[in-house]
Amino acid sequence: MYLKQILHGTGIACPGELENTEITDVAYDSRKVERGNIFICVRGYNTDGHLFALDAAAKGAAVVVSEDALEIEGVPVLRAEDGRLALSRVSANFFMDPTRDLKIIGVTGTNGKTTITYMIRSVLEAAGESCGVLGTIAYQFGGKLYESVNTTPESYELQRLFAEMRAEGVKNCVMEVSSHSLELSRARDIHFDYSIFTNLTPDHMDFHRDLDDYYNSKKKLFYLTEKTSTINIDDSYGKMLYTELKAAGKPVISYSLKTRSADYYGEIISSTDKGSELLLSVNGAEHGKIKIKTPGIFTIYNALATISICMASGMDFNKVKKGLEALKGVPGRFELVENSKDMIVIVDYAHTPDALEKVLKTALSFKRGRLICVFGCGGDRDRKKRPLMGKAAGEYSDYCIITSDNPRTEDQAGITADIEAGIYETGCIYEIIENRYEAIKKAISIYRKGDILIIAGKGHEDYQIIGTVKSHFDDRETAREIIEGWQE
Repeated sequence: MYLKQILHGTGIACPGELENTEITDVAYDSRKVERGNIFICVRGYNTDGHLFALDAAAKGAAVVVSEDALEIEGVPVLRAEDGRLALSRVSANFFMDPTRDLKIIGVTGTNGKTTITYMIRSVLEAAGESCGVLGTIAYQFGGKLYESVNTTPESYELQRLFAEMRAEGVKNCVMEVSSHSLELSRARDIHFDYSIFTNLTPDHMDFHRDLDDYYNSKKKLFYLTEKTSTINIDDSYGKMLYTELKAAGKPVISYSLKTRSADYYGEIISSTDKGSELLLSVNGAEHGKIKIKTPGIFTIYNALATISICMASGMDFNKVKKGLEALKGVPGRFELVENSKDMIVIVDYAHTPDALEKVLKTALSFKRGRLICVFGCGGDRDRKKRPLMGKAAGEYSDYCIITSDNPRTEDQAGITADIEAGIYETGCIYEIIENRYEAIKKAISIYRKGDILIIAGKGHEDYQIIGTVKSHFDDRETAREIIEGWQE
């Protein structure tokens, strides 16, 4: 592709003598530069791409794009006001704007994103349509499966994945859209057809100044959406967003379990440990009942979000119903660990105070004995949520074991102390076992018939990061192994 084509719409001036320079690929990591690439300097939180512009040139970069005035012998340097915006537009250009050829559904909010993406995929596939998924668990489409590095990848990786989907004949993609990706312009050049807002509670406060800053990042998705957005108006921030979008003349619909006047209203017919049944009304008219196989009020909200966006995109109610009822569950989301000892052990990704509270309250609704909770908090991340996690666990559990999550380079004792500050005030009985394997083993050893054991925080993850070492560790696998080998 010629340089003049790759710079189209970026606002970067391209000298006439460079217009027909052949560009072989786009790079923002100097270690991955190959001859003929355009290298874009991007400022990160741990490093700055401008520091590696000379390395990129030495490896054969044909052109460097920089926010700073750099001089590199033999390699032209073009100036950009914002390196991240440049990377986003250049990447879309290089892959020939692949999201123009896909139906893109973006899902944002603090909790529920992953489950909704799997629900939507189930609905679309049951209707005979192909659907890719990009999110926390994995990037998957067609017969391809890539490990998820970030909930929402960098803009170059996103556009490359979309181009692969197009080449594979995939017609739809549902993706989780993180606040980081919106704030850092990763999703800026995606043509979102539809979008979903689930809820907003404190998270990523190590990245955002406050909750309003977090909200302002999230809402950017809805100004990128070209067709329809659906908003949970039972959430206070959702209600505010819905009102704002309406006032701005944006196409938006609402879903609710509390407000009958919502565009999509769900009445809970039944809710047990086996799942729930929902009666759907659309614009005041009853459409029928839908069964959801995973328990919990949060799952019902996720289902309602799925129903509203799928029907708003033109799908028939019965097709939506068929697809939702075909989904048995989502990896690491209120996932029951199957075992031969009839122990009720549930693994969940809950790693925010709100998510943990919802998971524990759901378990309370069908417990017959004690509720035991094993959990921790990640290191090198938002410290403010740790006492809130401790408080949520203590308020709803009968017994807690505080353990390690992914401590990374932070001292585990310090993480535990932050959690303790919250759990202590609840009066809940708890103990500290830093080794996660031993913590799960202890919880299983004290389990009695009728108890429910919740292992929270890591969900689908099959690793643990201690220091800078990433080792295999899967809560589901570990719990099953201990249970099946347990001798009473």
